[in-house]
Amino acid sequence: MFNSKYSFLSKLGQGAHGSVLKARNLETNKIVAIKQITLVEDINVQLRIFREIQSLRLCNHKNIIKLFDIIFNKRNDELINISLIFEFIESNLKLVIQDVKRPFCELIPNFYFKQIIYGIIYLHNLNIMHRDLKPENILITSNNQTKIADFGLACIYFPNDVNRDYEHQVATRWYRAPELLFGATKYTPKVDIWALGCIFAEFFNGIPLFMGGTDIEQLSKVFQILGTPTEESWPGWEFLPDAGKVLFDITKPVENWKKLIPLATNECIQFIQSLLQLDQKRRPSAIQCLQNNYLSSNHQCFTSIKYKPPFLEDYLKKKILEINYKIIKKEENKI
Repeated sequence: MFNSKYSFLSKLGQGAHGSVLKARNLETNKIVAIKQITLVEDINVQLRIFREIQSLRLCNHKNIIKLFDIIFNKRNDELINISLIFEFIESNLKLVIQDVKRPFCELIPNFYFKQIIYGIIYLHNLNIMHRDLKPENILITSNNQTKIADFGLACIYFPNDVNRDYEHQVATRWYRAPELLFGATKYTPKVDIWALGCIFAEFFNGIPLFMGGTDIEQLSKVFQILGTPTEESWPGWEFLPDAGKVLFDITKPVENWKKLIPLATNECIQFIQSLLQLDQKRRPSAIQCLQNNYLSSNHQCFTSIKYKPPFLEDYLKKKILEINYKIIKKEENKI
């Protein structure tokens, strides 16, 4: 493949079933990212590939990662891997959250968040649930444009089919909505709204708001802040598949969120609270998020921000140097 249309430049990442490479399109001279996926018999891996291709072929939006091409690589007429060719994006929101100096101007998170919401509005209008929103999956260009990426867990939502079941083992745990943690198979795109609330809070704090090591611990972390669910706060929660399997200590909702997210204004905190509702029916839609007074009153954040996002390649080089330094020190201590 690299001898014809693409020229390999560097390796950006390695996963269990493939790698992400940086390459140059020799026909256009453009830099691209190539997700090379090794084909295995695992049905879940095959499903992720299909979902990503299916979802991204439907999308054409400035805040959604662009899929340029799909290459099927064969050896002796046998398909061995699939290469997804994406636009190359220099950074991601996780790196920005780690890099940004606190306290910061609130226009910075607003600038990114509005763009993310535009992308989610587009997806939800297509009835696509992303189901794995997290800072690593929000890519950021050198001029601070956001791009929602990694559609391996995305699926089509059928709003008129109330009896349709969806998988509950989706989303990364720290950003997983409580209905999913309770094993719900009937849910809506509001699972993405919950994840947005988690991401926005994380931008201010620098660390995730809910960090559980297991699904049960994750629910416990959520309830410590939002309170143990009641029929008033979350009607029907006790009928969820896993609701009766564990008894949680009865806790009341935290009243002073300023202690939880000290860098956020009161208006911002109210907005985050609206996203982090236990009952998915009480969470706003993506369009309602954009119409919220907190975001709609901050028109100036649309122009630009004076912030240069850290580049992923620089971060990787730094990590390699740190690892090499630790190895050298370890060897020196042996002498």
